[in-house]
Amino acid sequence: MKKRIYMRVLDWWIEDNEKNFYDNPLIKILLEKDKYDIVYSRNPDFIIYSSFGEEHLKYDCVRIFFTHENHRTDWAISDYGIDFDFMDFNDRHLRLPLSFLNEHLYSEILNNRNIKGRDKFCGMVVSNGISKERLLFFDILGRYKKVDSGGRWNNNIGGAVKDKIEWLRGYKFNICFENASYPGYLTEKLFDSFLAGCIPVYWGDTSLRCHLDKTHKTITQTTGGGGVNTIKIDGSIPNISRHFIEYFINPKSFINAHNFHTMEELADEVKRIDNDNNAYMAMLQESVFLDSINPFDYYKQKTFDFLDNILSQEKPYRRPLDEMNVRSQKQNHTINSIAKKIDKYSKKNVKLALGILNTIECVSHLPRSIGRGIKHLTQKPKS
Repeated sequence: MKKRIYMRVLDWWIEDNEKNFYDNPLIKILLEKDKYDIVYSRNPDFIIYSSFGEEHLKYDCVRIFFTHENHRTDWAISDYGIDFDFMDFNDRHLRLPLSFLNEHLYSEILNNRNIKGRDKFCGMVVSNGISKERLLFFDILGRYKKVDSGGRWNNNIGGAVKDKIEWLRGYKFNICFENASYPGYLTEKLFDSFLAGCIPVYWGDTSLRCHLDKTHKTITQTTGGGGVNTIKIDGSIPNISRHFIEYFINPKSFINAHNFHTMEELADEVKRIDNDNNAYMAMLQESVFLDSINPFDYYKQKTFDFLDNILSQEKPYRRPLDEMNVRSQKQNHTINSIAKKIDKYSKKNVKLALGILNTIECVSHLPRSIGRGIKHLTQKPKS
């Protein structure tokens, strides 16, 4: 007889209801293995929660944090954490790049990438204007040729596109910057670009340059260059132990911003490839992964093993909530809400957005903790 598990998914980016619960990718992984009788419950023994609310603070049970954002697990609140961080924390932590939960993506990237030349220059699909690196590069590259923006943010094609992948299939390049740069923070953006058959122009996960052998060494950064508005790109290679690196993305298959010193130099590389058809086609035909691992199957099994270990224990780890921890968590949620409001007013104007983000660096009238928090959310973390 299967063990019955009462669970709930809270503070997700979609509504909390029974249908969405059983459609949740983590719940689906548990159900597919058919080891447990998973039951949606308003009185759960386990909750899986994300960072889009505070409902999880109302539940005194085992708390499993999950994020697809550049957020750290708050170990003062969470019993277990699933995020992007490279770390060892016994059986309480799992590093899981969100894109690897899409089981159909791997075969599509390998077998159906639609590799061919295109007439249109560069497309971008973005829903927010928080990243000033992305805003600035859009502006810099747009001085060379128009960059089409098909998302809700800074849309210049008459309306947001309905199918991101299909729309990008008409473009040679895709600006696919993450919302923030941090070692290990890798979302679907890079893989969507590969799937559409574009050359990705990527900024974000600095760990993609770690532990590459001499055959696949990345471009050495040049020095100098840039004007007053230049944002220097973090070219450091983070010190991450080899045993944490579970896959290698081919550095010859995309343009990695972290190989360059400034946004201007990154734009010059895009221009070079745009004007050299042989270089363009060579990069387009490179394989995405260097090794034979199927990261989608690998992380699916790893996710099940992680959750299975929690659910199968007679007494899984459980930390009692106290008033101080709850207060800290609510303050973090307030900081995120302020950042989203700033984003709302900056979607239609690049210069306004850059001005707002630069002004944040001089914030003095807000409480010190909130000012620091906003800066952390809108600036590139140091690795």
